[in-house]
Amino acid sequence: MKAKIKFLPLLLAMIVLFVTSAFATKQYTVVKGDTLWSIARRYGVDWTEIASFNGIENEYSLKVGTVLKIPHSFSEQTVLITNGDHEIPAVVCMPDGDGPFPAVVMLHGTGSNKDEAGGGYLLTAPALAKAGIASIRFDFIGNGDSKADYINYNFTSAVSDTNAAFDYMAGLKSIDPNRIGVMGWSQGGTIAMLAAGHNRSFRSVVCWAGAPDLKLIGTAENYEIAKANGYYELTFDWRPSLKLGLQWFEEVYNTDVLQVFSNSSAPVLAINGAMDTVVDPVNAQRIVDASSNKNSRVLLIEGADHTFNIFTGDMTAFNKLIAATVDWFADTL
Repeated sequence: MKAKIKFLPLLLAMIVLFVTSAFATKQYTVVKGDTLWSIARRYGVDWTEIASFNGIENEYSLKVGTVLKIPHSFSEQTVLITNGDHEIPAVVCMPDGDGPFPAVVMLHGTGSNKDEAGGGYLLTAPALAKAGIASIRFDFIGNGDSKADYINYNFTSAVSDTNAAFDYMAGLKSIDPNRIGVMGWSQGGTIAMLAAGHNRSFRSVVCWAGAPDLKLIGTAENYEIAKANGYYELTFDWRPSLKLGLQWFEEVYNTDVLQVFSNSSAPVLAINGAMDTVVDPVNAQRIVDASSNKNSRVLLIEGADHTFNIFTGDMTAFNKLIAATVDWFADTL
């Protein structure tokens, strides 16, 4: 029998920490350690724009206490969303203006965090905002700034957290609750499909190297270890190991992700790097074939790997990825 994803009760008491009071006036006061590059990255603009806007001729001459005018088109807020017995650390990226804006819930992949591999979501959120689209990116249980134990991460918890993020955004006055989409990278794409299949309020979906089947991680051998120990220790080259709980394995083996996703009426853009050796690019077509929306489509980016070459220093593929994602949501939300 296929596992049914059950939503955990959502307790929507949110503790919100606003970290961008300076954004409201489009001014920033330089503090020790600041550079034009770091300030520009924070606001999602080119450092030369800040220099030109403020008449700065020498980019190395910033002084502490200087008030800079920032030519930006978005602001960011750090928030904590209470969901059941844990809190979800998240960042909301909001376009300038009153809205109401469409929004996107951004889901990270295995062992990553809300800013994603190579800062991929740090680059994508401002690009969405400049197109008039808000976003929320958050840490799944046991990742990033989450204080919860990763052993409790599974399809059920991830879908529940995704819906908590949806509810948070839908409750903001500046967001149109009827125009919210979801996107995910790798296993984040898996969760995006499950969330859309269970919550038809998601109006559009984007999968970056979305994985309909996670048995490459949850092999039969690893599953047996989890049955014996209650978890399997998943190791990485870039971060400490994580304990994959038994429930994660049980849901991976008993959930037909594409069947669940077929319940969604939202269009999906399934993007893969043509050179991806982690998630076979053929999965993009499988995702589109499972979609009930005739406007769903596949995009293969030639020469791109699983991380769309973000770690190579050549941003050509990743810039195509961002542009396609922004255009898709602009057209479908």
